[in-house]
Amino acid sequence: MGWGQQALEQASFGVLWLKPDNSYYMNPYLCSILGVGESEVVGEEWLEAGPLASALLDVSSPLQLIDTKGQALWMQREAINKAELRVYFFHNCSDWVLIGNECRRLQGELANLAATSSVQGLINNDVMLQLLDGHISCSRRYLNPLSLLRIRYEFPNDMDAALVAHCIQRIAFFLKDQLRWADQIGMLDSQSFLVILPETDYQSAASLLKKFNNEPHLALFSSNEGKPLSFSIGLTEWRKGDVATKMLKNLQQNVDLTVL
Repeated sequence: MGWGQQALEQASFGVLWLKPDNSYYMNPYLCSILGVGESEVVGEEWLEAGPLASALLDVSSPLQLIDTKGQALWMQREAINKAELRVYFFHNCSDWVLIGNECRRLQGELANLAATSSVQGLINNDVMLQLLDGHISCSRRYLNPLSLLRIRYEFPNDMDAALVAHCIQRIAFFLKDQLRWADQIGMLDSQSFLVILPETDYQSAASLLKKFNNEPHLALFSSNEGKPLSFSIGLTEWRKGDVATKMLKNLQQNVDLTVL
């Protein structure tokens, strides 16, 4: 056995090669994915008569299989055609298919909801909770980092409601301008903003807090009228076992970081 075939014996992707004389080779990884023993896939009769024969060689779409545990698998295929040899590579793309299916499911659910609040087109509370559940599911499955940010503003009790609304609009502009395009910004209540920070650990999320001590944010407090008295920030990171309610509770328990 040459070094090339030895490498394929240890490969973590599937390989099938075919020669013009109808001889072929299937590496152990692909055999295990198909649920067959290496001794079963010997001779051209198996390749010609096997139930997966035509499906194996169709590279136009992912190949869906069921593994030995009854779980669905999807294999993306690539082919290299030479006069002396045709080689097919099989890559497990199940994670990407599952993520895509989950995104489409969430999009379908969100299509039936009023997605935005009246505050500068921010996502409303119900939809934010739906999105948070989806992000937590992905973190639970793939251990992706995920953080939440809560920013709450306090206003004078006798402040005119129209001025409060105007100030909240200004804050919404600030948040949309300062945060990343991937961050999702919504309202927890009439005075509290919730920001979902996908693919962001606690340390990286904490680095965003300096934005709230810079001039664009502090300018919100310099108006002669229609300005908040103070603000507080809560920050939490998803940890194994957390659900949406636990993460939101952790936000409420977080110490106020800045008060003007």
